[in-house]
Amino acid sequence: MSAVVRWLGVYREVLLVGVLFSWFPNIPWDRQPFSALRDLCDPFLALCREVMPPVFGRKLDLSPLIAFMAIDIIIMILRPQPRM
Repeated sequence: MSAVVRWLGVYREVLLVGVLFSWFPNIPWDRQPFSALRDLCDPFLALCREVMPPVFGRKLDLSPLIAFMAIDIIIMILRPQPRM
């Protein structure tokens, strides 16, 4: 289970980088490494957009918030609890 938790932690960081880069409109998303970043992040974000579609006329996308919450919940469930 710790490997899955580590992988989810790495994916959360990759997702954070992808979300931060999405704020810059001049990023060439068709070139590497940005296309690989998009290919890693977009499927999960599209799934989250089905749960929470963009609001305010599609100007505010809250799907990253849903994605980070889902990953954090899964990590908390899978992380071994300390013994008392």
